[in-house]
Amino acid sequence: MNRPAQAFQRIRSFVSSQVDVSRSLAQALQDRSINPYPYLKPIFEKAAGVREPPISPTPHSVVYTRGSMRLLRYAPTRRRYRTPILFVYSLINRWYILDFLPGRSLIEYLTHQGYDVYAIDWGFAGQDEQSLSWSELLGGHIRSAVRWTQRVSGSDDVTLYGYCMGGTMALAYTALYPEGVSNLVVQATPVDFTKGGIYSLWTQPQHFDVDSLVDAYGNVPTYVLESGFFMAGPVQRITKWLDVCRQIDDPAYVTTFLALERWGSDAVPFPGEVYRQYMRDCYQQNLFCQNRMEVGGERVDLGSIQCPVLNIIAEHDNIAPPAMSEPLPGLVGTKDCETMHFPVGHIGLSASSKAPVKVWPRVAGWMGPRSQPMEGGE
Repeated sequence: MNRPAQAFQRIRSFVSSQVDVSRSLAQALQDRSINPYPYLKPIFEKAAGVREPPISPTPHSVVYTRGSMRLLRYAPTRRRYRTPILFVYSLINRWYILDFLPGRSLIEYLTHQGYDVYAIDWGFAGQDEQSLSWSELLGGHIRSAVRWTQRVSGSDDVTLYGYCMGGTMALAYTALYPEGVSNLVVQATPVDFTKGGIYSLWTQPQHFDVDSLVDAYGNVPTYVLESGFFMAGPVQRITKWLDVCRQIDDPAYVTTFLALERWGSDAVPFPGEVYRQYMRDCYQQNLFCQNRMEVGGERVDLGSIQCPVLNIIAEHDNIAPPAMSEPLPGLVGTKDCETMHFPVGHIGLSASSKAPVKVWPRVAGWMGPRSQPMEGGE
């Protein structure tokens, strides 16, 4: 095919894609769907000639279950460090953004560095999780995950690695149950909940009755959670689908885009009682950074955290803005607390093209000297 014909074909495909996208968006609006991903995915897969990649592609096994929760192990080919890493992710989306795509996976990267890696998959909250409390979440689920990580890895200590709300939970856990946590890494983690921008505004008591929501639904439905993120940037959440038409001849770009959209659309119900206390104590009263939040009758005192802490901040984060995370060094008790800033967004810390080059090597460089090496390796 000559060059004019190729150019004409690209123009025709672009115009056709724009029309198909517009029709699918119109259908999504007609169906009152918050997320257009299910409607648009087939169009872009066909146009770009790509298929949906597998979820969490790095080889792993399930080593423990508790209710809907699973503890996953990602074993390294050659283990260099006895100290394992245990990821604690948020309760809103799924853990596999940490194991995104081959070459774009934080978990894959760390296993290649010789770490024995574990991750909590919270699963799909059902009726049994409606009454789950912060005390059960921390002292039951996360504590069991820590113990099973120690048992399977053969290590007395773990590096606890929390992401987003998972970082808030990891901080609270370490404050209450410090034994066995040798290092604490928190990534894009809310600490001062008065600094959350529009989310802090929306969740104030005069705007948001959390008790009525939880009392009505039990677990918070996914469409309620999705609607909040959608309304924080409604135009961009639609126009990005039109923008990807311009990259339709780049299969790698389209695959990455669709994989990210799949993850973003894969929200899960939020356990009701955990959500109630999270909104009340953190967003509405900001008790967490004042060391006044109570879990199971015990005060969560961040000053009791004595292990080394790494505070990772995304400079362009609009979900957990830098101001939410920056007070942490002044709140923890340890003097070994380092903050790293990176010029990416909230998800960019784990899924951007910059992360494997700019972010993860520095994080691994911090953990390495603080992790016990294997004698001779495995």
